[in-house]
Order: sequence, then structure tokens, then C-alpha cells
Amino acid sequence: MKLKPVNPTRRLTAWVLEIVLIIGTGYFGWLIWSFFTWGKGQTPAQNLLRIISINEKTGKAAKRPQMFIRFILVFAAYWLGYFAIANIAFVINPNGILLIIGTLMLLAFHLFDISGILRRDDRKRLADVATGISVKEME
Repeated sequence: MKLKPVNPTRRLTAWVLEIVLIIGTGYFGWLIWSFFTWGKGQTPAQNLLRIISINEKTGKAAKRPQMFIRFILVFAAYWLGYFAIANIAFVINPNGILLIIGTLMLLAFHLFDISGILRRDDRKRLADVATGISVKEME
């Protein structure tokens, strides 16, 4: 299997497709599908687009634990951040202004994470950097 750097447009397409698959399968279908594809260093969208996540230390496909950390814990961090902001905002000011500001800040952070695909030379998201993953395209 020959690998080459993945085009940023293709990575963004995979990200959008991932969201569509999560919504379309009610998250549980995506999660079950992920258990199969994570063993090959892929998410369901990456599997459909022939993209693979590589462990930078070994140069081989990322294993399930690394994929679990990359996707579930990062996903959970966003949701925990949202719920923390929502609860704190509600306690401080129940009229919703702080909730809107907090949600916009969290959205800005998420967009900053995703924008790494375009703005960084190595085309990595924060999740990729934190877990030591490099994303490649299969030829």
C-alpha cells in the first residue's frame, strides 16, 4: 500500500462526510462502524474516501486505542466544554447571553482546530497533533 499526503480539500470533505454519517446513522451506527474501521486506522468517512491515519512513531496505521483517543475523547472534550459553558452560563445569568457567548467561543475553538487542515504546513488538526497521528491518502 503506497501512501501520499492527503489534499486539504479531501480532508475537509472527510470531516463533513463524518458529520453526515454520524447524523445519518444516529451516532450509534457510526460508532459500531467505527469499531471495525478503527482497527485499520480509519474512521467510516476515511474508509469511504481511502484515507488512513498513520501513527507517526511507527509509520503504520493507527491502532484502535489511538483512534479511540483521537475521536471519542476529543469529541467528548467538545461536549463537556459545551455543557460546562451551558451550566455555568445558566447559573450566572439565566437569560442566555452568556450561553450564546460561551457557545460561540467553543465554536470558534472547534473551527480553529479544523482550520489546521488549511493553515498548518503539516495539515494537522489539534487532535492529530495531540495523538501523534498523520493523515495520508492511499493510492
